[in-house]
Amino acid sequence: MNPAYKHLRDRLRIGELTIPQLIALFCGFMAGLVWALYLSPFSPYLTLFISIYLTCVPAGCVLLASTTEFDLWLFLRGCVHDALSDGRYMAGPGAPSDGYLIDAEDHHGSDAVRAAGQLDLEDIWGR
Repeated sequence: MNPAYKHLRDRLRIGELTIPQLIALFCGFMAGLVWALYLSPFSPYLTLFISIYLTCVPAGCVLLASTTEFDLWLFLRGCVHDALSDGRYMAGPGAPSDGYLIDAEDHHGSDAVRAAGQLDLEDIWGR
C-alpha cells in the first residue's frame, strides 16, 4: 500500500489560510465597509473606529483559528453536551451525606435462611 502524498490530504490553503478563513476575512471586511458607507448614523471618526473594529473581529478569529488548536464548533458542541447531559455534577465536595443507615430489624426471615448464607470454616479447612 502506498500512502497518499501529504499535500493531497491537507486542506487547500492560500497564503497559509484555508478557504473558510478567507471567506470569514472577506465577510468581515464587507461588514465594516457596508457599516462605514451606508449604515452608520454616527460622526465620521466614530464610524471609522467602529468599522475598523467590525472588520478586525473576524480577522482576529481567523488569526486565532490559524495559529492555535482551538476548534470553535467542537467547543460549542461540548458546552451544549455538558449542559444537556444527565449526571452533570458541580465541582467541589457537594452536599453532606449521612452515609449508610443500618436497620436493627431482620429482613431475612427465619434462622434457616440466615444460616444458609453463613460459611462453616471447619468444613473449608477440612478438620
